[in-house]
Amino acid sequence: MQNQKTNISRASEINLTPHNVDGCSASSVPVLTSQLIAYDQRNGFTRLWLAGGKVLDVKEGTDRIDSLIRGASSN
Repeated sequence: MQNQKTNISRASEINLTPHNVDGCSASSVPVLTSQLIAYDQRNGFTRLWLAGGKVLDVKEGTDRIDSLIRGASSN
């Protein structure tokens, strides 16, 4: 039973690359799809609004985020 819960939580998680304005490279960060409220394509990055009033700017475009979310929800 515990293994099933772990698989479910991993399936509802997508990895995105933070958009850094200072030019430093950053590794990907996991984002729970259940925490994602909305996202909007901006000039050169996508802004995500997350539960708890958090905002995250990422390098992936909305089409890539859409694809990642569909893939996570199909698992």
